[in-house]
Amino acid sequence: MQASHIEISNDRLCARVSPLGAALVGLWVGDLPRSLVLGYADETAAGYMGALVGPVANRIGGAEVTIDGTRWQMQANEGANCLHSGDTGLHSRLWSVEDQSATHVTLSLTLIHGDCGLPGLRRITARYALDGSALRLDISATTDRTTVMNIAHHPYWNLAGSGTIRDHGLQVFGDSYLPVDAGKLPTGAQASIRDLGLSPGASTQLHQAAALDHNICLAPGQDTLRPAACLTGPNGLQLTIETTEPGLQVYDGAGLPDQPEAETLGAPVGPYAGIALEPQGWPNAPQHENFPAIVVQSGNNYRQTTRYILKSP
Repeated sequence: MQASHIEISNDRLCARVSPLGAALVGLWVGDLPRSLVLGYADETAAGYMGALVGPVANRIGGAEVTIDGTRWQMQANEGANCLHSGDTGLHSRLWSVEDQSATHVTLSLTLIHGDCGLPGLRRITARYALDGSALRLDISATTDRTTVMNIAHHPYWNLAGSGTIRDHGLQVFGDSYLPVDAGKLPTGAQASIRDLGLSPGASTQLHQAAALDHNICLAPGQDTLRPAACLTGPNGLQLTIETTEPGLQVYDGAGLPDQPEAETLGAPVGPYAGIALEPQGWPNAPQHENFPAIVVQSGNNYRQTTRYILKSP
């Protein structure tokens, strides 16, 4: 499936968005020649790279949820579990372009009742907009039935545009994370981020951190933008992520396929070529009563906002 990209720009940033997966496939700052996010030059969204994932991002244990007493079966695409709502999730869909200008683009998608194994006629919009040195992403959705929703944006960041992210520094704005079992499902407990080699209130060089594929528990504050992470490249370029979401999935890209010959807009794709920093609800929330709920009632809109703020050295 091919889709023509859309470029938006101002005097500081240029972003390239693909309707396939509503994906951010390129982001440039100033006169730096390489994209700060991983993406392929043929502009085809590759798996989850840069895409919106969902309608329920991350993992659902047993690939099933119970809503109002009814069990809904999702696709088991990672062993017995469901990852990112299966093979036909948001990342694989061709979104419609609703409107665009020089500095913004809005895309939309409709999921019919039963799509991705979940209830509700769901209408989803995603708006990318540039404002100075920031890229803002607003996601909203409606449903005509009670359902579950937890959409995440899945770009891989490499602020140098080359090499690996092991020489980047990462600070997360949460003191605890969710330990996981062998299937990468949260156990239900919380633990200090120190167990991951990260430092509360300070930046950590990623080569000093443990293997990362975990949800960081952010400070509460629904509908209020607050810091989630700060990533610093070896060139001094800094990315700050603000979000309304209660969690931040951090994945160090260890499992990225080694594709040194692929023509890319950013760093060559391979293990640790980029780090995914994904604001979202907590993974497998429907199976943990103590996790922030991801249930959306008919008539109640789903909303989330993330801002990516770039600061040059």
